[in-house]
This record gives sequence, structure tokens and C-alpha cells, in this order.
Amino acid sequence: MIVRATLVRIALVSSALTFLTGCDTVGGAVSSVGGSVNDFFSHQDPNVSTLNAGANPRPVAGKPATNPSEKPKVLPVASQDINCPDVEIADTGAALRVGGPDNQSVRYQFNIGDTARECDPAGASQASLRIGVKGEVVIGPAGSPGTFSAPLKITVTRDSDKTDVFSQTYQVSATTDGVTAGAFRVVTDPITLPMTTLQLADIYSVTVGFEGGTGGPSPTGHKNRKKKTTG
Repeated sequence: MIVRATLVRIALVSSALTFLTGCDTVGGAVSSVGGSVNDFFSHQDPNVSTLNAGANPRPVAGKPATNPSEKPKVLPVASQDINCPDVEIADTGAALRVGGPDNQSVRYQFNIGDTARECDPAGASQASLRIGVKGEVVIGPAGSPGTFSAPLKITVTRDSDKTDVFSQTYQVSATTDGVTAGAFRVVTDPITLPMTTLQLADIYSVTVGFEGGTGGPSPTGHKNRKKKTTG
């Protein structure tokens, strides 16, 4: 089932100060958003209604035998069979503010607005994960039009031992004329992961956030409640 999140939109000029003030109220919660995969991954079949469904045909993935003397069983696996991990927004990572300590001195602010993820089979007992993040930059009271950049970190963690199996910082950039928010988008290259079960959400966690971020309002308006499944 597609997980969707309403893209955070910031009214500029007259309401910029109100938004910046709202960012100060963020607590330590980790929030989660999911986006339409169609907005990030161009190969998505528009007739497919599940977020996890990708472009790959049904390859095969190995399944451990119940009896050690038996050979591993090989079963057909499609993208929609994989329970892909949710994307979570790191604590204080939803926004990055640049400028002085008070709202009147803020030059600009980056905000994460939407995320998506896609899992595809990648051979026997492997999966390919791609992660997308979209957002925008807005000008603060002390700012002016221009092109700005910010470090956005994407991490995939193996839950069993809290080991980061993928971690990369992307330098995202966006241009704004001072009236319209400037948009950015980043999509990772395929990340190959061991797939001992189709329930990848039980094995891995995906976190995104601005390095040195200042928090920001939760894109979903609530604390993250990561769904756990079995199987």
C-alpha cells in the first residue's frame, strides 16, 4: 500500500517569520514520512498500486531449507512481495536554518517535505533499495534571492546490531527568487542489501536528515510509529 505524506508548504514573505518561529517548538521525536514512488523513480509502472512494486521482473531468491541436509529452496520473488523499510526523519534533521540566533536574522532555511523508498529483488537472497527525498529552501527576514546548498544525510541501519550498512551525505542545492520556494530532490543509487526474509522492514531502518539541522515541524504532524511485521 502506498504511504503518502502531504508535502510541507511554507507561505513566504508574510508568513516566513511564523514558520521559523514554529521550528523552535520541535521536540526530540523522530518523525516518518512516505511519498509516492512515482514522484521519485521514473521507471514506476503507473498501473501498480503498491509502493514496493518496482520495474524488475520476477527473479528468484533463495530461502533457507528447514532441514540442514536439504538444499536451499528457490522461490519466485517480485518487488511487491518485499516489505520495504519506512523512511524516518532524524531527530532535529527535518530542517536546516542558516543565520543568526533570532528569527529576524535568519537568512534561509531548508526543509524536508516528502520521502519515498523502493525495494526490488536483486538476485538470490538480495534486494535493491532506493531512497528519495524532496524538499525546499525558503528565504528568511535577513535573506536575499540566490542558490543555496545544504548537507543531507541518508543512512540505512541494520537493526540487530545498530550497524550502518549505508551512510552517505548529499550536498543538495536549490535556487529561490525570494518569493517562490526553491525545490531540491535527491535519489540514491540502488543499495544492495542481503535479504534473508521478505520482511526487510524488520531488519533495516532508513533515516534521512540535514546534518547540523535545527529540527522543524514534523512533516506528518505526529511522532513516528514504525510498523513491525513478522514472517
